[in-house]
Amino acid sequence: MVTLDRFERLTARAVRRIPRQFRLGVAGFYVEPRACRHRTALPGIYVLGHYHRRAYLEGPTVTLYYGSFRKVFRGAPEPVIRREIARTIAHELLHHWEIQSGYDDLGDDDRKKLQQWAQRLGYHGGEAVGHDLIEALLFLFLVFLGIAVASRMLE
Repeated sequence: MVTLDRFERLTARAVRRIPRQFRLGVAGFYVEPRACRHRTALPGIYVLGHYHRRAYLEGPTVTLYYGSFRKVFRGAPEPVIRREIARTIAHELLHHWEIQSGYDDLGDDDRKKLQQWAQRLGYHGGEAVGHDLIEALLFLFLVFLGIAVASRMLE
């Protein structure tokens, strides 16, 4: 994975390559060093970028999360990182243009995909059902296995 400094330069380059008319109305593009996880539907899913409608007094901004890219694209070569940076910026700019136009089709599509992933992974109402049960059973199995091995060693 590229360093934070390199990631910032790749992001700045990707932003410069976007024609000015497509960046109109966006006050800034930022890189956040930390990772960001989805808070509501799927707490285990990393968020690569956010479009912020109102960022303090600036106006709309786009943030890319370097830490999330590090987690999701661990070991990926730089060309893959560059492509994903460009895709993420384009995705967040599309949010900007839709919201400016009074639509939120992309937001609806994002929410629908998250809901599908949640169902597939066994999350309901923000709580893990399937995976937590499996992990708990595996933990109990390992505890009992450890007790059995320890008791045999003590005999």
